[in-house]
Amino acid sequence: MQVMKNIYQVLGGAYANIANIFVIKAGEELVLIDSAETEEEYELILENMAFWGLDRYPVSYVLLSHKHLNHIGNAYRFREMGAKIVAGAQDAWAIENGALTEICDFAPFPIKRPYVPCKIDRKVKDGDKIEVGGLSFEVIEAPGHTDGSVFYRLVMEEKVIFFTGDVLNVDRDCKEALLGWEGGVDYNREKFFESIKRFSRFQCDIILPGHYQLCMQNGSRIMNDAYRVALTKWRQPSIGLE
Repeated sequence: MQVMKNIYQVLGGAYANIANIFVIKAGEELVLIDSAETEEEYELILENMAFWGLDRYPVSYVLLSHKHLNHIGNAYRFREMGAKIVAGAQDAWAIENGALTEICDFAPFPIKRPYVPCKIDRKVKDGDKIEVGGLSFEVIEAPGHTDGSVFYRLVMEEKVIFFTGDVLNVDRDCKEALLGWEGGVDYNREKFFESIKRFSRFQCDIILPGHYQLCMQNGSRIMNDAYRVALTKWRQPSIGLE
């Protein structure tokens, strides 16, 4: 599905898959946001890229939003194709070493398909930029969902676009924000809230999250709404954290 000029969604709910995967055409190269998990999903990503004529271009980078398995399981396949793999520095060890209790995003762990560890070519931190094909992806650390969760900020066609992984999702009809899953082994509500406070002030046009629907306008409102959702959901007086 073409999201906008040079941005395509190649996996997600519209394809009966759980994780949203995006491809950005950057000149004569491609950048992939997350990789999904299974071989079947990998094949579908390639099939959808071919449908849009993107198979003629190399995947130069895979930008991982965080370490959970349904976002990283195919990273090694794209690396074998020649892509450089990028991830937040705090999540890189688990991705490289296959730390099962850290990368599995739901229990029971033993039923998950075998994970193939993947070397991280670039371990990024806040403010780093990935320059490719005339585009610049800025890294914004957003810990809490996992220690190494990151946003990727891209300005394209005069629009500010955020790829938000699982930290920030969007509810039906873009009415409000949805916060990421809280069950991970290194989930940290205090860090999560600090991340929310920070990004609630960001200017944003488009939010392309790791799950559920996309937000194609007024993204700043959704980012700001995450602060309200956190206050309402967690209910700490004056946001004193438990």
